[in-house]
Amino acid sequence: MNLFVSSEPQDAPDLMTQVKRGGFVSAVWLMVAALTVLLFPSLDADGFYAIWPANAFALGFVLMWGYGLLVPLALTVAVWNLFFIGLTLVQSLFGAIALVLSLALLLMFRRYMLATISSPYGRRLLGIPTASLVMASLITALGIWQNSAWVDDYQTIGLFWFSQSIAFLALTPLVMSCLHEGCGQAFNELKACFSRRVFIGVWLSVAVSTLVIMAALRHWGNLEFNAGSLLGLVVLALAAHTMPIRIARFSIAFYILVWTWFNAHINLLHGYNASMLLGDQALIFIAALLAVISTEMVQAYRLSEKSLARQLLIDPLTGLQNDMGLSQRLQAWPKDRTGAMQPMIVIGVHIPELEQIDALMGHEESNQVELRLSQILRKEKLSDYASRVRPGVFILCLTSAVMGMRGADVAQKLKDRIEFEWKKMGAGARYLQAGFTVFNLAQTRDLGLLTSAVLAGCQLSLADRNQLVHVEDNLDSLLSHRVQELTWVQRMRAALVGDTQAGQFILFAQTIRDTRHPDVKAFEVLLRWQDADENVLPPSEFLPIAERYGLMTAIDLWVMRSALEQLAQSPWRAEISKVSINLSGASLADPNLIHEIEQQLKSCGCRAEQICFEITETMVIADTKLARQAVLGIKELGCKISLDDFGTGLSTFSYLKRFPFDYLKIDGEFVRHITESRIDRAIVESIQAIAFEMNTITVAEFVENIDQMETLRQIGVYYHQGYGVAKPVPIAHFLIP
Repeated sequence: MNLFVSSEPQDAPDLMTQVKRGGFVSAVWLMVAALTVLLFPSLDADGFYAIWPANAFALGFVLMWGYGLLVPLALTVAVWNLFFIGLTLVQSLFGAIALVLSLALLLMFRRYMLATISSPYGRRLLGIPTASLVMASLITALGIWQNSAWVDDYQTIGLFWFSQSIAFLALTPLVMSCLHEGCGQAFNELKACFSRRVFIGVWLSVAVSTLVIMAALRHWGNLEFNAGSLLGLVVLALAAHTMPIRIARFSIAFYILVWTWFNAHINLLHGYNASMLLGDQALIFIAALLAVISTEMVQAYRLSEKSLARQLLIDPLTGLQNDMGLSQRLQAWPKDRTGAMQPMIVIGVHIPELEQIDALMGHEESNQVELRLSQILRKEKLSDYASRVRPGVFILCLTSAVMGMRGADVAQKLKDRIEFEWKKMGAGARYLQAGFTVFNLAQTRDLGLLTSAVLAGCQLSLADRNQLVHVEDNLDSLLSHRVQELTWVQRMRAALVGDTQAGQFILFAQTIRDTRHPDVKAFEVLLRWQDADENVLPPSEFLPIAERYGLMTAIDLWVMRSALEQLAQSPWRAEISKVSINLSGASLADPNLIHEIEQQLKSCGCRAEQICFEITETMVIADTKLARQAVLGIKELGCKISLDDFGTGLSTFSYLKRFPFDYLKIDGEFVRHITESRIDRAIVESIQAIAFEMNTITVAEFVENIDQMETLRQIGVYYHQGYGVAKPVPIAHFLIP
């Protein structure tokens, strides 16, 4: 602990706590001062020399607990000077006040360092050493003021200053560390350190040996300069660099105190020699100063290592755990009595539209979306359990002890809160949707499997409007579903590059009949999948997967190329009036779409007016500006545009004024019951009336019988498509006689 590194504010204690702290510090000061007198009974310097460790303890307490300790300390020092040292009342009071003022000035000095030295590393190296030297100088000046005989005795002044400095350097950091982190933790570390018997045994052996060697050289060597004392530097450096920080502080303090006691008593045995003792104390001071600096350097290095390691596990955008952090957490997840991994409650959140926001509106907008979500997690006190494993994907892993079985309730609450917050943001986030999934009994340490299951569950929640949060007990069913999806993705990608071993795309055609001119040929191109066993599967089996994995643009281009190539080879090419090809929303947003259409028309030699591209109303609503640009580009090439599933969206008719559609395909939902439902008929009549005014042709879908055809003809809808007109057939059967 180094209070010169950080100035985090601490809560002010109440009066009773302050009184207890004052009494405790006063008792500690008196106990340490009395113990020092017992250990150094022959060093008589009018009582001042004996209290240097007590002052060091006082400094540590004041730096940790603040100005509230100054009054009880002043009273304690005054009592000590008056009754134990025998000073006059005035001298005792002046001494106490001077000590308190020194401590107060040191607190001010600490504030000054925090304000002027911006580098935490610099504050760490300079804080404790500088504070110790300043405090020792102030107390030494006080001693000179109280003892006028010291003025001409530089050796006594030097001994006093060195003793105070050594005490502050050795004991003050130890006191601060114990108060900040708890002595219990330090003793636990000390116990753990002793459990490593070889290491602690080596250090203790070296420490005792150096003390014995230094004592022997001083006693029998009769050296004016004790070169053996340099061994103490080695011992202290070894402690600072090899031990845990708190254990190093204990070891350094203990070694310095023993070293000081040895030097003092050996000096007395030879007859008190102030000059020799001053030299010894100078060496101990240098050793203590270097030990403190070394300890702070080692601590700074270890903290920087921990900070770097922590940063590797933290997402820089949200401050939550990243994928590496979650992976480590999964590996360390507790086990049950049988040794198996304890089940965890997993809540997954996926924002699939985040990439679109990032592409269309920039990183700042998409970052704000995720930042707002992380803020919500913090407000709900769930950030400790949350991880951002990739952009737009968040996973929360909790134990049943934390959550009980309320995973679905928490997920629903999060969903409501997130959507409410997003609505208050800009237009980019207002209509965002997030998928939510919950696993109540998840057991896996594989982050890849967990992420796959979360994505699969979130996709199911987005696809099912009646189930806003998808809930499962375990990962197995969704993982198998995910594997099936990935298998489909591999098959479709292979088919797009011509590898048809696992299956292939095939084209069907369904007639669109003009009941006024039955001989005119027109059809819609439909996509199917033929597997390795030649079974034909409908698009509902694979197109939703293609949309989720970004394959729709490639599939649309494949359909367009294949249809136009087969049309170019058909002998009936000139007789075919219209070929309708569906475009997905992804293709509509592709900036290369117009160029691809133009190139295909040129290479196949087909007439542009023969080709009609169908888009759905949901694409138009999703991005009106982008859709309008694509529609106008297609129209400039001479192709036709049809609006599919007309009538199912919101604000349908408003879009007709902004888009130059050639055809409106009336959704089959209104056609199926048109002969029985007056409402359905009225809706179709209104669509036909508006289309007539706009010179747009209407096409009825899902026409199944003659009665429906006759009703539609009465309304004015002459183009029909459905099983009642013709079933889909392979496109080759339609184009080749």
